[in-house]
Amino acid sequence: MNKLTDHIVEQIIAFYLERLSEEERGELETWVNESTEHRDIFRKVLRVCHRLQLVMMDEEAKHIRELVLRECCNRSRGKRRRVLHWLGYAAMLVVMLGGGLVYYWTTRVMENTNAGQQVCVSGVKSGERVAVLQLASGSEIVLREDRFLEVDLGEGMVFQQDSVLSVDSLGTGEKVVLADTAMNIVRVPKGGEYKLTLADGTSVWLNSGSAMRFPARFSGKQREIYLEGEAFFQVKADTAYPFIVRTGGTEIRVLGTSFNVMNYVDEARVEVALLTGKVDFRDSLMEEGLKMMPGDVVRMNKDDRKVTVTREDVALVAAWREGYFYFDNMPMEELVVKLARWYQVDFLFATEKAKRMCFTGAVKKHEPLKEVLDLIEKTGDVRFIDLGGKIKIYQK
Repeated sequence: MNKLTDHIVEQIIAFYLERLSEEERGELETWVNESTEHRDIFRKVLRVCHRLQLVMMDEEAKHIRELVLRECCNRSRGKRRRVLHWLGYAAMLVVMLGGGLVYYWTTRVMENTNAGQQVCVSGVKSGERVAVLQLASGSEIVLREDRFLEVDLGEGMVFQQDSVLSVDSLGTGEKVVLADTAMNIVRVPKGGEYKLTLADGTSVWLNSGSAMRFPARFSGKQREIYLEGEAFFQVKADTAYPFIVRTGGTEIRVLGTSFNVMNYVDEARVEVALLTGKVDFRDSLMEEGLKMMPGDVVRMNKDDRKVTVTREDVALVAAWREGYFYFDNMPMEELVVKLARWYQVDFLFATEKAKRMCFTGAVKKHEPLKEVLDLIEKTGDVRFIDLGGKIKIYQK
């Protein structure tokens, strides 16, 4: 099979619909692996299938169907019957017969798609160290690893590089003590991560798609911050002033501790993993706080507020700050949420069964997406297909 034929087009469409037998799949894979040109054609036809499937209910799709059916009427009765068979089989797909028609539709669909929305897996790189600092005044400043900044937070405090410092510690002013303090926000976009040090010396690693609200200077009898997303904390010990993380209706109270907190909007649970020290976990509905010990992982379901405690290798839970994704028998549906957040790509599933397939392993966060997906494919039962705007997941 050295050229594009009706048979090959039909095989690619059947592959998209998961209707190929093992023998037919092997035949198609042989053709795809024969050359780079064949692989490019394979991806293009899949992208066309996907885009046509997404738009089959709009007005343009009606026009597409009319054109295709008109083309079919000009062919022999046998070929017309075959095309109608495939149209019914796909339910929502337009089947393109003949090399010229395939290239015509590929060109048409690609031209009508915003080039900025295209995703080429081989070109998708990992995230970077970046965040946006929103001051209490409302102004915003982009924070990058290669950009030295000194920002006046007011109240005798400055944000220098990645730390909140007192002006007097820099030798540039007098110490100012206030009864109350305004709150600032650090937001980490998808595809980013950021580490900063708060005014009390507590270090915070913020994961992709996270935000933390914090004061320039802690005041009163406790140190309090608000989190959305995921963060790892190394809290500066101070028995007189407990450190409190508020997130998702929960309160995490510590003195001097290292722990991981996760509460993303698109995740079904709040999760706290304790590495060192002691933590008092409390939900708004709990009468008493839950005392956590090192190695404990607390998970609270957001729907019913049910809380569970397990003993785990908590270092793996926080492996993201060391540059790794660690997946422990994680369903693919949950796994790709984390990949999408870091690589800023969208995934979709060919079947419900594909969502429930699980994967165990560790991959480096800073590897290109293609290498990460290749590793998961080699060790799992999944196949990733680049459709241009999205990555579709099939069961092998």
